[in-house]
Amino acid sequence: MIRKVKKEDLQTIKDLMQSIPCFWHECWNDEILEKACSSASALPFVYEENGEILGVIFAYDFGFRGYIAKLATAEKARGRGIGKSLIKHVENILRENGCELIITDVLESAESFYKELGFDYPKAILLRKSLMN
Repeated sequence: MIRKVKKEDLQTIKDLMQSIPCFWHECWNDEILEKACSSASALPFVYEENGEILGVIFAYDFGFRGYIAKLATAEKARGRGIGKSLIKHVENILRENGCELIITDVLESAESFYKELGFDYPKAILLRKSLMN
């Protein structure tokens, strides 16, 4: 079942994210997930079975485009379509809201997963600037 993230889910979500190599950033403080959920454009959802959170997505609706900031699935639950279900759920919401496209930046290890779902390379260059130095 897919549902909105609740405040009491945040420690479980943090543990899930920290279980994935190179996923969690050590510079993130304890309030980062709460802040990620409280943004006006936030679309945070978990995939839950029998009371256990097996996946999470943090997405955002910016009007003309959507953005997936984070998607994580518990290692023991991978290959069952949980990540795909979370993405499709967000895509449906964004489509209903009139978003033209959805973008995301992903770990190299997840590239093939996203490509299988129809994601491709944009006609843009992704630039970044660290604010935590």
